[in-house]
Amino acid sequence: RDEDFDVSYEGLLSLSSLLGDVKPRGTPADIITSLPKGTYSEWARPGTTEERCPICLDDYQPTDQCLRICDCSHWFHEGCLQVRTAPFPLLLVNYRY
Repeated sequence: RDEDFDVSYEGLLSLSSLLGDVKPRGTPADIITSLPKGTYSEWARPGTTEERCPICLDDYQPTDQCLRICDCSHWFHEGCLQVRTAPFPLLLVNYRY
């Protein structure tokens, strides 16, 4: 849960000691193109679906382009899974063909 995350300087130092070096990364482009794509409103089911992206933590808007992970109930903003060289770490989805 977001409120349980210690964002203090000491908390982040402790987290970095557990994680080690974190390098910017994203999901490989060939995996992104293989995922089903749609808008949030096409997939959302009131009361049963996530309302925010687990990567950027922004609430979904009805027209947001999302990618669905096969055999899983999760989806993400398309842009959050893009391969990029951002100065912050991104989730690398562990996807099997």
